[in-house]
Amino acid sequence: MKIRTLACAGLCAALSGCVLGYGHCLFLDPVRTSLTGTLHFRSYPAGGGIDRVAVLAFDRTAYVYAPAESRQCVAANDAELTGWSEYPPELKENTRVTVDGALIPAVSARQHTRFVIKIRDIEPELPAPPPGPH
Repeated sequence: MKIRTLACAGLCAALSGCVLGYGHCLFLDPVRTSLTGTLHFRSYPAGGGIDRVAVLAFDRTAYVYAPAESRQCVAANDAELTGWSEYPPELKENTRVTVDGALIPAVSARQHTRFVIKIRDIEPELPAPPPGPH
């Protein structure tokens, strides 16, 4: 009886869409998600010159359920940002931001990361106040 219970619990954990020690997998568009990380502007060679794109480097590895790639969740450490033609001037290289949007798999040669985030909103994180006297 004990082996059956453990086997059932193991099967449920395997099928729950979770990564042990991490949590749930993120889903692709139309499901919205919020990710936090550091904003980088990277340059990639393109056919007619250079592509300069915004990339969010995640604070921790995200696991994305992408059924076209795998039946299991796929690890991602960064994603290209798309959906805005011009970023606010306060968003500079190495700015910590929280991005709200939907993940989609990269499908063209001009998308340079495994996943792309269609941005709905992007918010810079406020810097922590400097430590002061107590």
